[in-house]
Formats: sequence, C-alpha cells, structure tokens
Amino acid sequence: MKKLVLCAATLLFGAGMLRAQDEQPVNPEMQRQELVNLELENARAIKLHNPTFFKAAYSEDFHGVTRYGETVNKQGIIHELETMNLQFDSVVSSDAQVRMFRDAAYVLSLRSEVGRADGKKFYNQFRVLRVYVNTPRGWRIVSQLETKLATDANR
Repeated sequence: MKKLVLCAATLLFGAGMLRAQDEQPVNPEMQRQELVNLELENARAIKLHNPTFFKAAYSEDFHGVTRYGETVNKQGIIHELETMNLQFDSVVSSDAQVRMFRDAAYVLSLRSEVGRADGKKFYNQFRVLRVYVNTPRGWRIVSQLETKLATDANR
C-alpha cells in the first residue's frame, strides 16, 4: 500500500512539474519590449522599402488604413511599400504606448519621416495605431490605422 501511495504521489508530482514546464510564466515587460521592437522594425522596413518584415509580421487577414486614407489588406500594404516614390533619410518610431489584453495588444506610436519626393524635402509625422494578436509563431499585426499629423511640408 505504501508503494502504491508513493507511486501515485510521484506521478502527481511529475505531472505537475511537466505542466509547469509547458506553461512558461508570461513576462509582461518582455512582451511589451517585443512589441516596441516590432514598431522599430516596421519603421526600418519602411525606410528601406523592404517588404520582408511586412510579409513576416502582418497576418494573412490583415486590414488597415494607409497614410492616404485607403483601406488595404496585406498584399496592398506590401505593394504600396514597394512602389512608393518617397526616398527616406530617416524613419523613426517613438512614443510607443503598449496595452496588452491576454493574447492581444495594441500599440499607439508616433512615426516621423524625413526624406525627398520629386526632388523636394518633406517632413511627415503620423500617429499609428496597430492591433497585434499573439500566435504560436509570435505577435502578428492584424489591423492598423495611420493618421497624418499637421506638418510643414517644406523644411
């Protein structure tokens, strides 16, 4: 009888340890920093006109609103990035405000752009709201809204 109780206790303890190893504790600060890093990478991809980040980080069912107020899906935003006639000197994402809700989050940030279009210098600022969903493959962007802020076009 003692052996049976000992075996049962060992099995329960072992099962508890396995479950504890599978369920890693969620570190909110680490997840927040990961979302901020995704915002920084997004700005870098825009500056370089590089669609690789967009293909990996944007979900297949993505829908958003572009800087021009147009609604787009994932393919549309990649096409816009590849064909835009803007040359960027700098694209910076800052002031990231992250709010997390279990497996979803939103990030409100400020994106500042300096560059040239048709030989003229421009300076743009946008408030960007992105909605993320945490999937087994990491955070994916499912929606975004870009709002252009009033700026001086000729600096």
